[in-house]
Amino acid sequence: MSAATPRVSVAPASEPADLAGLGGGWIASTPRHELKYAGPAARAGQGETLLAHLCPPDAEHPVNVVHSIYFDTSRLAAYEDKANGQYVKEKVRLRWYEPGPETGWLEIKARVGSRGFKWRKAVPFGGVVSAGPDEAALGALLREHLGAVLRPSVWLAYRRRRFVVPDGSARMALDRDVKLRWASPSLAPRRPPGLLPFFVVEVKGARPDPPAWLSTAIGRFARRTAFSKYGLCVDYARGGFS
Repeated sequence: MSAATPRVSVAPASEPADLAGLGGGWIASTPRHELKYAGPAARAGQGETLLAHLCPPDAEHPVNVVHSIYFDTSRLAAYEDKANGQYVKEKVRLRWYEPGPETGWLEIKARVGSRGFKWRKAVPFGGVVSAGPDEAALGALLREHLGAVLRPSVWLAYRRRRFVVPDGSARMALDRDVKLRWASPSLAPRRPPGLLPFFVVEVKGARPDPPAWLSTAIGRFARRTAFSKYGLCVDYARGGFS
């Protein structure tokens, strides 16, 4: 991995990245296809009600609040790769949940087309986000565990409700009340932190496309998007995504 970018070595699309040089503790998730849909925040309740009617809740973690701090280069390489539709993309984030233990997860996410790969490592992060991100401490955390020189870019939080497709072929998450908690001054943000005007549905499974009935149902309140929540938040903070 280059010290100047968030990239990992995603060798053929079916193979995991080589994280041997980063020390122990990294956990690889099963590769899966990931699709995203975005809709106006005012319709989040409609979407949540419909999905709850069609699909059972996730048995282990049905609802919680998710916090993520995304890292990027000074030139926003991860954001630009997403905006330019690169076939292979990677991003790095620190994620934690509430309610939950005082432990964060340092995560590397990679995509090859619609197929997603993820590696995560439990890390302590107490004090680095108490009132706002401590950029120096976060940078040191990343260098210690990942050997990368990246900057925190945005901090966002949202309420996540998880579902399972009845046939077990996919899992879903509806993320609403998306709030931009902080944006790096290096983004030259044109909007202050606050609730954002969209919600997101993520569908993850072994198939490249969800069942037709599910696509039709989601299409009633959201549209397929190529952007991630990170990309949408950066775009919104910089004045876009009206």
